[in-house]
Amino acid sequence: MNFKKVNQWMASASPWLPICMSFILMAVIFFQTLALHNREKQHVTTLLKEKGAALITSFEADVRTGMPVSPAAVHQLMGKTASRPDVSYLVLRDVSGNVIARRDRNLTGKTADLLSMTSDLPDSEDPGWRIVETDLRARYFEVFKTARFTLQDLSEKPPPPDKNTGSADPFTSADENRPVIVLGMDIAPFEQAAADDLHHNISMMGIVFLTGLTGVISLIWSRRAARSRRQLQDTRAFAAETIASLPMGVVIVDRDRHIRYINDTAGSLLGLQVTEAAGTRAEDTLPHRIWHLHQTAESPGKGSEQEILVHSERTGAIPVSVIVTRIVGQENDFIGFLFILKDLSRIRALESEIRRKEQMAALGTLASGIAHEVRNPLSSIKGYAGFFGSLFEEHSENRQAAKMMAEEIDRVDRVISELLEFARPADLQPRHTQPELLIRHSLGIVRHEARGAGIRITENIHPPLPQVLLDPDRFTQVLLNLYINAIQAMKHGGELNVEIRVEGKNIVFAISDTGDGIAPDDLASVFNPYYTTKKNGTGLGLAIAHKIIESHNGVIRLDSVKGKGTTFYISIPLEHRQKEES
Repeated sequence: MNFKKVNQWMASASPWLPICMSFILMAVIFFQTLALHNREKQHVTTLLKEKGAALITSFEADVRTGMPVSPAAVHQLMGKTASRPDVSYLVLRDVSGNVIARRDRNLTGKTADLLSMTSDLPDSEDPGWRIVETDLRARYFEVFKTARFTLQDLSEKPPPPDKNTGSADPFTSADENRPVIVLGMDIAPFEQAAADDLHHNISMMGIVFLTGLTGVISLIWSRRAARSRRQLQDTRAFAAETIASLPMGVVIVDRDRHIRYINDTAGSLLGLQVTEAAGTRAEDTLPHRIWHLHQTAESPGKGSEQEILVHSERTGAIPVSVIVTRIVGQENDFIGFLFILKDLSRIRALESEIRRKEQMAALGTLASGIAHEVRNPLSSIKGYAGFFGSLFEEHSENRQAAKMMAEEIDRVDRVISELLEFARPADLQPRHTQPELLIRHSLGIVRHEARGAGIRITENIHPPLPQVLLDPDRFTQVLLNLYINAIQAMKHGGELNVEIRVEGKNIVFAISDTGDGIAPDDLASVFNPYYTTKKNGTGLGLAIAHKIIESHNGVIRLDSVKGKGTTFYISIPLEHRQKEES
């Protein structure tokens, strides 16, 4: 059995359940009311029949006790019985339907009705009953039975003639037929009570129906309210998750100038704790240059975009694009401000990288042409300088001048060689290399020079280290360039530290020194060609190192504090090693 489908069906059918239950309850009450009405009717009928039979039996007993009795005595006994509050009339008739005697109470002027009511009665020794209705719509419950005495038992005298009909008195008739006793009782009180019960039950059915209808309406409203509330919660959750996941910072300020919402991206850009910033005054929390832009948001949905340099202790200086718009409600009432912050640091870095590569490409093209045109004349000049130097004495001034000329030509040739190396594409010969062996080999080359400069070399290697796919010769060239720069930066001695560690899918080389450091204004230019702070530097060493690391699909960057030292970080991906092995 699929309980999931059953639960879904019950959830979808639940609004109809109260309606069905209400109709079922109404049907139960209706049938119970009908059954109760029938039982009450049957009970009243039995009660009236038994009561009428008892009164007839009592009347018969009185008649039989006083037999023979005169007509006056019969009328007296009938009056006694008819005088009871629940008896309307008592009629004595013969088998032919002729009324022998009658007594009624408060039925003046209704003799004809009584005669018609007492006609056509069947003969029965057992009590019978029926309900009759007069012309005036009065209803009576009649109980009738054949008497246990005869008309002769009522009088021993011959019957005198009747004054009106001229016939003999039926009390003195020799007819042996027994009369029929008819007792009529008013059933209006009983019918009124039954009608009241019926009205009461109908009222109960109406109340049940209204209660069920109210329940259905309330259930529908509650389900709609719950559905609307759930949709609102889902919308809020969706909006909150969407805003929280945006790569842009979002800050919402209400009409009271308090920060109602700030996502993690905005907190990271502004150097704020999200939980602490929410609820604070915007003018006290947001940078002044950003908060001041709310004055430019004049119309809803339209805001000016400005680029601002944001400073924070955690992130430093970051270029940020800021858009401010007004938030209004459905009635065009002001609700607050929306600040959208976009980090432009990566875009600016890409732009700078593109400009640098364009410059490098132009410089490489220029260098190839210049080197080709200059190197040949330099060879001739160097040859003539050696020739003219040999014409003078060993320690003469002219010979020293010729020697100095040859040395300068060598320096120019070295610059041209570096320029050609920078201009030509990197020809890598990668192979699997153990990083710690590469570090120890490169440090062994400069260890003697560092010791002579009073510099202590330390290694911080975090094993186990995987093999890396790289060109060991070109990578050693990069390391030696960084080592030499570090040694030259520590004029009064210091410490050169080399650290290797794995970070995620990259292996990171960190080369640190305790030298003078680099000024903040020069940090963006250290990898540019011909930029140098050394007296005899060419400015191509770090540019070539940057190109070699890029050829390895790596990244080189630096952190430097003026007066404390510099650290270069080289990050090489391990994916190339894994692809090669696979």
